[in-house]
Order: sequence, then structure tokens, then C-alpha cells
Amino acid sequence: PAGKMGGDGPYGKGAGKTEVSDDCKVYVGNLSFKTRWQTLKDFMAQAGTVTHAKILMKDDGKGLDKGWGKGKGGGMSRGMGIVEFASAAEAAMAVSSLNGSSLEDREIQVDAWTTGWQKA
Repeated sequence: PAGKMGGDGPYGKGAGKTEVSDDCKVYVGNLSFKTRWQTLKDFMAQAGTVTHAKILMKDDGKGLDKGWGKGKGGGMSRGMGIVEFASAAEAAMAVSSLNGSSLEDREIQVDAWTTGWQKA
């Protein structure tokens, strides 16, 4: 039976959320471990319309942590995040205007997002 493989692909679930272009995403590094996604989102809004902000967590909150981060947060911050903007121009503005700026007493890195590095 040829053609059985293709089809809808393995990612049929969650098709409602459109995949945001990497051009609209920025990587934020050197965050304070105290920084929460809401703080990051509000800060990055200086550059444009933030559609999504996420702090990357160790262990993804899967309970592999030995006593760290008890409570609602799950996992422990890796000190980095991803922010999605409404447009590529706003993401570029964030990189040029907010890289090296100070958030919660830390000099943060803001850089263009490139898919794939996190799979290492």
C-alpha cells in the first residue's frame, strides 16, 4: 500500500496552534533564576507586541529534580527563555534594543532564535 506513510504526519494533535516563524522569536539568556515568564513578557514588550514568553526549565518540571523548585513553578529555571513577537520586525527590534539591557539586576542577552540548538 503505497502512500500510507505521508498523510497528516505525526503531529496531528494540536494543529490548532499555528507554528510561529523563527523570525518572530528571540532567545533571551543570562536571566535571573527568579525571573518569571510574566516579568520577561512585560519587559520585552518595550520592543513590540509579545505574543508568548516562556522560561526554559531544567527537567521540564517532570519531577526528575531532587527537591529543587518545590511549589507551583515545577523545575528550576535555566536562566534562559524564548519570546515570540507579533512580527519579525519587532523581534529584530528586541535584539537590537534590548540585548545587553538590565532585567532584575542581570545584563541579559537577546539574540535571534534558531531552531535546533536545544536538541543537543
